[in-house]
Parts: sequence; C-alpha cells; structure tokens
Amino acid sequence: MFRTLLVDDDFLVRSYLKTLSSWEKEGYELAADVRDGEEALRVLADEPIDLVITDVSMPLMDGIELIRRIRETDSGIYIVVLSCHDDFEYVKEAMRLGANEYVLKNSLDEDSLSHILSNAAVQIRRQREKSTQEEHVKKLVKIGSQKLKYHFFNQLISGMISPEEKEEERRKAGITGSYLNSAVIAMYLEEWTQHTEQWSMVEAEQYSQRFLSDIADELEQVLGVESEAAEVVDLGSGIFCCFLDFAQERRSSVMQQRLTAAASACLRCCKNEPYTFGICVSSICMGQDGIRQAYQQAREMMKQSFYDNSGILYYDAAKPLGNSLPLRAQRLEEILEEYFAKRKNDELQKELERVFQDFEEQYTDSRQVIHWLKDMDKKADISREPEVYRHIRTLAQVRQLCTEYGEQMLGGSSRSIPEGVCAVVRTAITYLHEHFKNPIGLTEAAAAAGVNPAYLSFLFKQEMGIGFSNYLLEYRMDYARELLVRSNYKIKEVASEAGFQDYHYFSKAFKKLNGVSPADYRKEHTSR
Repeated sequence: MFRTLLVDDDFLVRSYLKTLSSWEKEGYELAADVRDGEEALRVLADEPIDLVITDVSMPLMDGIELIRRIRETDSGIYIVVLSCHDDFEYVKEAMRLGANEYVLKNSLDEDSLSHILSNAAVQIRRQREKSTQEEHVKKLVKIGSQKLKYHFFNQLISGMISPEEKEEERRKAGITGSYLNSAVIAMYLEEWTQHTEQWSMVEAEQYSQRFLSDIADELEQVLGVESEAAEVVDLGSGIFCCFLDFAQERRSSVMQQRLTAAASACLRCCKNEPYTFGICVSSICMGQDGIRQAYQQAREMMKQSFYDNSGILYYDAAKPLGNSLPLRAQRLEEILEEYFAKRKNDELQKELERVFQDFEEQYTDSRQVIHWLKDMDKKADISREPEVYRHIRTLAQVRQLCTEYGEQMLGGSSRSIPEGVCAVVRTAITYLHEHFKNPIGLTEAAAAAGVNPAYLSFLFKQEMGIGFSNYLLEYRMDYARELLVRSNYKIKEVASEAGFQDYHYFSKAFKKLNGVSPADYRKEHTSR
C-alpha cells in the first residue's frame, strides 16, 4: 500500500477526499490529513510517506514552501498540487520546485482521483526501482573501495610498497591521508572462528560492511572534518583497523587528544555489538614507516588482552610480556604424573592456582601459556581438538580447561552406556554417572528421566539386565576400587568420595563383592 498525506486548510475538502473509494482500489492508504505545511513536515519527519496531495494556498506555511522543504531532503515523494482557477502562478512555481502533477479542486472526483493515483503509482514504483539500483551501485562502489583500501594498507603494514607506489595506490583507493604521522586502533572480534563457522560468506561480508559503516559514522560524529583522515578497514580474521593520519598536525597534545577520542568512539560502537570485541591502540608513530610501526604496536597489544580485556589497551601503558615460562609452571609439568599417580587432587588445584598467579604477575606470553597447556594435557592423558587451543583468547579459558585435570584424576567408573538403550534409560544412567557421589537413588533418576520410579525400575532391568540399585552399587564400587589403588585417601574418605554415606555399610558391602576388606584390597594392589 502506498502511504498518502493530505494537506489542506479546508476541512470540508479533506473530508470529501477521505470519503472517495479510489484510494483503496488503487492500492493507497491515507496515513494522515493535516491543515498546513508545518503540520505536514512533522508527519513527514515521523512516518514514511509515498504521496503528498497538497493545496497551494494555506495559512502559516503554504504549499509552495512545503514543496520546497520536501525537495531539499527527498526527491522520491510524489507530490500532487491542488489548486483553484486563480492559483495558476502558484501552480507554475510549485511545478518548478518539483511537484509532479496538479489538479483543479472542482474537477476532483472518483474518476479523476483514480486516474491521478494510477499514474502516481507507476511513477512511485519507478522511483523505488531507481533508488534500489542506486543503492546497489553505491554498495558496489563501497565494496570496491574497501578492497582497494585493504590492498593499500596491507602493502603499507607489510613494507612491500615504495614511496612512489604508495602515492599512486593511495590516490586509486581514494584515501586522503598521507600517513606520515600515524596511529592504529585495532578492533578484533573474539571467537571470530566460531562465528564464521556459523555464517555464510555473504553473511560475514554483510556483517563486515555494516560494522565498518557504524564505526565510520561514530568517528565522523566525534572527529568532524578530521574523520576524513581516518580509514577503517577489514583486514580479515575478525580484525578491523582504524588507520589515523596526523600528517597535518604538529602539536603532540592535539594528536593524542584525537587518538583518545577516536578510540573511545570505537569502544562505544563495539559495545553496541552483540559480540565481544577487544580494542588495542598504538602510540603516534612518525615518518614513512610510522604506519607499519603503529600497526605492529596495536597487534602486540592484542597479546596483552590475554590478561586484560576490560576496555581499551594503550601501547603507551603496556606492561612488558614475559617470554619465559615461570619456574613453578615448569616444575608442575614435570611432576604432574606424580600428582595423578597419588590422586593428590587438592594439592594439584592449589599448585595450579599458584601457577596462574605467576602467569598474571609475569604477564607470560600467551603462546608460552598455551604451549604449556598442551604439554600438561599430554601428561594428563587429555585429548582436545586443535580448534580448542586456537580458540583460547584469555587466561580464564586456560584456567577453566585445567579444571578437567581433577575430573580426569578422580573421574567415575570407565563404564560406558551401551548402544541401543532407550532414551529414558540413557538419561537415567547419565544422571547416575554425574551424581553418583551424592545421596541419589531410583526416585531422583526417575525424576531426571521424566518417568515414575516403578516404570524406570522395570525398564532399567529389562534393558540393562541388572536392577538400578545394583548398577549404582557396582558403579560406586568401581570408583572406590580405583581410589584405593590410585590415591592416598583414608578408607573413610574413599567411602565418602565414592558416594557411600555409611562407612560400615561400605566396608561390609566391599568385602562381600570383592572377597577382602578395603584395606587388604589396597595392600594387594599397591604392592604389585
């Protein structure tokens, strides 16, 4: 439906026009009717309008001024002028200012209105198609410009371009700055790989173009005309860089002020995104090679975000990274297998915490930390997909991954769920494996599986060949036997860790199932 605005100070004229049925027949809806040009402008500011039908002679703001104001900002609205016989001079001026058609009020009826609306619809559709094509061309030009800028800055930061070539490529890309005094703000999208695994190439391109546009708009608001010396480029892999040119400025205080303002603008824009961004800022670097140096500084600061990703990281305030692994981390890697052999989980967790404190105090290079984690995983017999290590961005992620050492050390029985069991039994077994250390039974497992206990008991025995309670007892005993052999826990501690609330019941049940007491079982299996 085409949206129409009626503008006439004569209430009877507006009322009459609203009663005509041609609007709906020709695909129009009357969005609003107002008395003069000022009211019309307020409607146009708030609502999308396709067709304006306006009188030329009105108080306050007449139709001539309204048309002029509309055409200052919008060439796409179709304008029809209503006039009387003695308004011919007004009509000529209205047409000169951009009205599309005029009609005499006393000749306006169902047929004439239908004819006007039909013609207007054709013109409005053509204008929409033209606007769409123009937008498409603009997008193509913008994408082409982005590719030229990407090529230009890639050559600059790689040092693979001569001063002569630099000037030629700069002109081709439409870049105004000479980049003799430069700074770089690097914005990088965390977990970029995971996002692109979910996005198509088109979706990734669309996100990039939209984000670059938002950053450019924010910089323009903050820097004003100086924003012409700021180029924002997608360098790939989730890294978006703002290259700032200060070649025309000689005062370092002003350059620093503009750099800080631009970085703050980038931060505000990134915070509006549904994804997490890190922001790193170089110092202001002078000379032909300054842009390359500034980029390297910004990239260097990305390593610091391993420890601090709370806001903007400035190179001038950077803390030196430690290039060697802390001695405590090296020592723990050497004796990790001993912790596992003796089941010293509490001691291991305390030592891990000390290692993480050393990492933070020494700002150990993230590459060293991730390499250490890989070696620790091998010692702990933990296998991870390569992507896991590639996706690590913070020390907190390493800390989380290391919690698996305790689970690996004191994990439950190695029993797996047989293939082919129904979903209800599978859910119950999974619940049992995860909560066997707690005081659980058939009732809790049935609730987790969403069935009543009697039905679960029947189904479990039918599919597993053993009753639920006996399966739980055997699972706990498997774990208890493992602890007796591989840990230095006291017998009462073993019972508690395995989910037995009553130590005497545990000892009695253990001897019945294994033929020896827990203490004798430990002696037999640790003396071998």
